[in-house]
Amino acid sequence: FSFTAVLEKMEALGDRLKVMVKIFRRECHRVLQSERTTIHGADGMLMVLQLAMAEVNKQHGGEFKVALSDVLMAWKHLLLDKLHLPPPNFARLENYDLILEAYESFLKRSNTVDLVDILCMYKQLRLVDLDQEEPVSPVQLFEFLSSNMEVSEMPDSSVPSTPSSKSRPCSSQVKMAVRRVFCSYLNLLVNSKNDMALALTLDVPSRALGRQAFTDIKHAAHNNNTSLFLAVTSFVRAIQLGGKGYAPAESDPLRKHVKGLSDFVQFLDNLEEILGEIPDPSVCGARLVTAIRAVLVRGRSSGDAVYAAAEEMTKELKERICQLHQIQKQSANGSRTGISPARPKAYAVNHATAYGGRGTVKVLMALLDEEALTPLCQNKADLLSEDLSVLTGAEGTCILMLFRSPEVSSGCSPEPLRNRVQSRLDLLKPKAKEVIRSQFACTYKDEELPLNRVLEFPSTSQVPTCVHPAPKHKTIPAVDEECSSVVEETTTG
Repeated sequence: FSFTAVLEKMEALGDRLKVMVKIFRRECHRVLQSERTTIHGADGMLMVLQLAMAEVNKQHGGEFKVALSDVLMAWKHLLLDKLHLPPPNFARLENYDLILEAYESFLKRSNTVDLVDILCMYKQLRLVDLDQEEPVSPVQLFEFLSSNMEVSEMPDSSVPSTPSSKSRPCSSQVKMAVRRVFCSYLNLLVNSKNDMALALTLDVPSRALGRQAFTDIKHAAHNNNTSLFLAVTSFVRAIQLGGKGYAPAESDPLRKHVKGLSDFVQFLDNLEEILGEIPDPSVCGARLVTAIRAVLVRGRSSGDAVYAAAEEMTKELKERICQLHQIQKQSANGSRTGISPARPKAYAVNHATAYGGRGTVKVLMALLDEEALTPLCQNKADLLSEDLSVLTGAEGTCILMLFRSPEVSSGCSPEPLRNRVQSRLDLLKPKAKEVIRSQFACTYKDEELPLNRVLEFPSTSQVPTCVHPAPKHKTIPAVDEECSSVVEETTTG
């Protein structure tokens, strides 16, 4: 294929995917409990799969980690299996059923679905008289998700391959990370149960909420059977509003991170306030994006890579929000079909949201749906091992390491290698039966120890704690012997 032909093919496929997602969004209330359900695109699906595989490895006695090659192999298995296509020509992965179960559990817990789920629900949701039978075939969706569109071999004509362009501070990796943070903050406004969105925003910008804080939040969410976001907000609300009898205990692990968690919740409260007070979706969306940009660029110079990427993303997202708002207005004025502006049902999109922000939420959902239709990142290693230090300014970590509980340090430096090897060898040696000897045991040889000199104690708890010295034998002096002989003679006489 020529480069132009590939682009046209991708554009046509993208339009059909948009139709599929639009119909899903219009009719999803028939099969889902919440219209706030968000969609994981190809990148999100791959990141969730990585976490699911690491969790399965940990459950089977290993560590919370997984090789990139294993993730890519499981990725192909997952797509072919969920799309009901012929299995791959290589062997079936070990523990694949458990991996699939962990993957689906993460999606359900986060109130999210993936693109394959949408295709599977499309036949049930479409209206026979209005919607086409199948805008995208399973094979086409597999090619889109597995990035088999032959674009990676095509040069990017928009950016010339020159040394100056390669050394630009705003690299593609930084742009991708910044855009993901913008969309994750907006995602939390739409779907607060999205654990992946919270993980990507909790410490961006830096709030001193690293791996240990995230682990404590995970434990609190698991103990209370809630989402990560609810675990954070409920703790902060209890701190802010609770008295002595209601406030969290002093031993609560989250108390160590109260400042960072309070800053995070305060910023989200500010976003919620903007969402509820400004009725116009275009103005409200622009204000939301500007507020996110402000916290990302705080303390950075204009020449910083994150600063440049944040400025670019702010401009792009503002323009796209205005465009989506205009499209929705024209669609509402022209057809008067779809979601009613005042649907009085519990699952409606304005549930637990101020009425003024309902239109903005619909626009944000359309924006996030488009983001989910972005093709898979070409550099999967960057995606799965992306270092967040470029955004936080602190010691960065990827999503996999963030979900992995940190190792508990003993506070001591490790022993020398020679000592550790010797300790290991000592453990492998067969242990001899311990024998407790008497105080005179030092006078005997080990191989000829008399049995009558061995003190048999049933247990170590009965071993005497102290050893008394042996009694001294008194010797009778010679004078006493002479006196005793004289006495004997007088008695006999």
